[in-house]
Amino acid sequence: MINSNSIALAVMFYRQRKNIPSLGWVLTITGISGILETLPILLSLPLIRTLFLGSAHVALGSTKVDLGHYVVALMLLLLIRLLIGIYSQYVNASTRIRLLADFRVNSTDSEREKMKTVFGKSVQSINFLLVGWSQLLPGILFTLAGIALFPSFGIIILSILLLWLFPMRILKKQQDASHEKVSALQANLEENATATVQWRDARFKAAKLDSYNKNLREFIIISTLIIALFVAHALGLSFEGNSLLVILMLLRGLQQLFTGYIMAQQVAALKGYLTEFSN
Repeated sequence: MINSNSIALAVMFYRQRKNIPSLGWVLTITGISGILETLPILLSLPLIRTLFLGSAHVALGSTKVDLGHYVVALMLLLLIRLLIGIYSQYVNASTRIRLLADFRVNSTDSEREKMKTVFGKSVQSINFLLVGWSQLLPGILFTLAGIALFPSFGIIILSILLLWLFPMRILKKQQDASHEKVSALQANLEENATATVQWRDARFKAAKLDSYNKNLREFIIISTLIIALFVAHALGLSFEGNSLLVILMLLRGLQQLFTGYIMAQQVAALKGYLTEFSN
């Protein structure tokens, strides 16, 4: 029986292909790249604070690092991020190019004509899968790190986010249903010309729900942060020390988590193609 989960279908599609890097290796590279995307930003904040205070040392909690050494280390981290980021994006792109090229070489004209759209969309799901993972992994790590470093504030953040799960779940169900309807109508377009109007209307509805989902990210995260700060202030929580860095760590972690969620929704939108190709 075919797994109905879109992520599982995308993973299965990838693992069935030959002459491409192992999925574990690609996930490792993209995950590290995602972590290094945020880490230099967070580590720049103590440097900015040091420069404003005119200090000769950068404070990282209870540890103090010489300013010159810190700048050199940060620049090396940026260089590593650049190299791994370039390699990660190349691996992602080259894998998709190789898949499309192998499909054209190893399929007959009739197979290419029949399955080119399905195969192309399935390959596109791999891009969404890898991009989503590159955001999900650091999102989890930075969010958990922020909660561990400032537990009381982290609990407030999580409590507010739990309330957001209910409307988000309703939106997700409607979005999934819309994309499934689009996929079902897509299969009947050539056989039934009158289905074009229904397909168009279904695509409009799916596109509208997608736009809601994508643009809710900043609203949900920033409003959650504002409400959490207000609640923390009302409860008299102390924000001394490096709490600002921790708050920004939570903010960035939540942003990346939400981006990973959006990418998962993009994979879900291609579920119909992945299911058809796996049949």
